[in-house]
Order: sequence, then C-alpha cells, then structure tokens
Amino acid sequence: MTHCLKCDKLPTLATGHLAVYFWPPLGHTTAKLKSILKDYDEFAPIEGGLTFSIKSQDMPELIHKIDLKLSQSEKQDTNCLLQENRRQPNLADFRCVTSLQKMTGLYGSKWLLDILEQKRMTSMFQPIVHAQHPNVPFAHECLLRWYDENQQLNSPARLFKSAQDADLIFPLDRAAREIHIRNAAAADMPSKIFVNFAPTAIYDPNNCLKSTFKVIREVGIDPANIVFEVVETERISDPEHLKNILAAYKQQGFGVALDDLGSGHSTLNMLGALKPDYVKLDMEMIRDVHKDRFKSELVRKIVELSHSFDIKVVAEGIETKEEAAWLVSQDVDFMQGFHFAKPDKTPRKTLDRRAAA
Repeated sequence: MTHCLKCDKLPTLATGHLAVYFWPPLGHTTAKLKSILKDYDEFAPIEGGLTFSIKSQDMPELIHKIDLKLSQSEKQDTNCLLQENRRQPNLADFRCVTSLQKMTGLYGSKWLLDILEQKRMTSMFQPIVHAQHPNVPFAHECLLRWYDENQQLNSPARLFKSAQDADLIFPLDRAAREIHIRNAAAADMPSKIFVNFAPTAIYDPNNCLKSTFKVIREVGIDPANIVFEVVETERISDPEHLKNILAAYKQQGFGVALDDLGSGHSTLNMLGALKPDYVKLDMEMIRDVHKDRFKSELVRKIVELSHSFDIKVVAEGIETKEEAAWLVSQDVDFMQGFHFAKPDKTPRKTLDRRAAA
C-alpha cells in the first residue's frame, strides 16, 4: 500500500521486491509469525517486531499462511508496513503503517479495487410513495449495484463487507454517493432522491463532503431535492460526529434521514438530539405489523413521537396491501417496498394504481 489518503485516491498494491515490517502485540503472536517467515529473504528481528523481504507476486501465498495461523484479533493488533524496492522506512513512511488485518484484507480485495478503478457500479431506483396517494412517487431511493466481469448485476453486500475488511469504505462510500447523483441527473429524476451514506466513512464533513457537493453543483440538482440517508443507524458509536455531519448537509440545503428506526433503543434516543427531516421504520418492524400487537403499538408511538418533532415517517419493506392499509391508517407519511415497486434502472413518474391499491 503506497498511499494513505482515505477518500481522494485509491490505495495501490505495492509491487516489486518488498521490505515488510511486522510489529505483533504479543510474544506468542511473534512466535507464530517467526514460524511463517523464517524461510523468507532477509528475515530478522527488529525492535518490537520482525522484518523480511518478499516479491509482490508471492504475497497471496503469504497472506494465506497468515490467515491459517493467526486469529482475527491478532491480525487486527499487529501493525505492518510495506516498502517497495526494499527501501528502509523514514519518518514520513510511518503514517502508512496499518494493521495486518487491513493489509491482508486489501490484498484479498483486488477485485474491489478493480471495480472502483473501472467504475463498474450503477444505480437502481426504488420509489417512495405518498401514503395518501400511493401511485405518486414522492422520492426514489438510490440503491447501489455492481457489474461483475460477465456484466451481471450484483447486490452491494459483498462490496461493503470487503470494503470494511480492506479499509476501503471511504472511497466506496464516496464513489457510491457520486454515482447516484450523476445517474439521477442523467435519468431526469422526477422526484427527490434518497442517497445512502455511512457516517463512519466521513472524518470531517467540511472536507470529506466537498467532492460530493461539487458533483451536485456540476449536474445541477437542487439541494432541496436530495435527502442524505444514514445507513446502519443502530451502529452509530459517536452521535456527536453524526450530528455534525447532518448539520453540514442541512447547511447546504439538503434533507437528512435516519434509516432503520426501531431496530434498537439507541436510534430512538438519537431522534430528539439529531432532529432529522425523515425517519425510516425498520422493515422487520413493518413485517406483519397489522397482526402483531407489539409491533403495531411500537409503530404508533414512533409515528406520534416523530410528528411531535415535525419529522416525516417513511415505512419501508412493505410487501402486502394489508401492511400498507394499516400504515396509512396510522398516519405514516410515505411508504416503500415491493408491494409498490421493485428497484429499477429507470425512475418512475407514476405507479400502476392497481399495484398501489
């Protein structure tokens, strides 16, 4: 890995003849690594760790051996540094020290780097309809898909799992935001758009979001027609950081939404502090809500609480007309799900009234 910027430039896999440095957390981890590395060129102990030399084409085999020998926590706690041309590191190089877990994840995610470099991603659009007029899309959620080498579309789950392992969530999240904005503009979007983002992919909103704001200005979408939606709200460990990100979006004129409300107690605790424009009810809470007393009472309370803060409620994951009818009766503002429409590459201006009934 020869570059350390999180968002502005993709990391590259070091090539040629490499000098590698490992700093394990414990003596028994060091012993495991010694047993793996003893046959490599220029293997030697250094203060607090080990060093050796290897050709870049032999890295996959080494990583396989490490994965067999070390636990995930050992890889997470072992620091490492790769130097091309077997160059001795200087002080500036130490900003590129990473965990062994991330280094092995990056080498195992070359396919993801190829997708990002080749821009083999696209957008699907799923309508979010007015509860009282379900044939009229209020907005479309932008959903990420990627093309494999056979030009087949795939869901994003594998992308984001590999991105987490390889510390590529920053460039992936940024690329997804910008792809959605460009594709929505190219599709002559007839409604607002909901664009997902991961707060953990943004260090400082005033710097990390500059490129996103620039793309929006380039394509000419009115900020009032864009809603940035927090994904995996339940996993937020730093609500104050999220509050700063949402404030940066609002300052630019965008709407903001919290996803999966009701999936855990912490999301409800954040509702009053963050004051989003929209909340999206978790689809597991929506499933058979009309038949489940606990779910129905919970939804009623969340709708009442949200409206008291002037927050609009979106129920997602609706699959049956019974679920939809019950949610309308509870004054939910907007609805989304396969009952109305599946994601499609073309946004919808209207929906079939019979499908929305």
